[in-house]
Amino acid sequence: MAEVLYGVKVWVDPEGGASYIDWLKGGHVAEVASAPGVTWAKLTELEEKAPDGWVGFLALYGFKSRAALETYQNSGLFHSFAPVYKQFDGLFRVERIIGKVVETHDR
Repeated sequence: MAEVLYGVKVWVDPEGGASYIDWLKGGHVAEVASAPGVTWAKLTELEEKAPDGWVGFLALYGFKSRAALETYQNSGLFHSFAPVYKQFDGLFRVERIIGKVVETHDR
């Protein structure tokens, strides 16, 4: 089975989104990384800003397979984030990507 890349690009309101950023940096990515089937996780603060000035982050996760990603997306952990998303509603926007890794060059 091929590894699957799951990316979450997040745009955050620079005026009111500091608490959301703290949550993202303070453990959310590590929490997802602890899920079964996750092989690695990285959080990047983007240099570019959205056209409206919102700041960007990109969380990237490697999953062992598409089935492992789907298991995560149906898990209690995944659904446990819903109250946090509701708490910060209007302070962030999310774009998700999913793709099968077709080539890797490690050093």
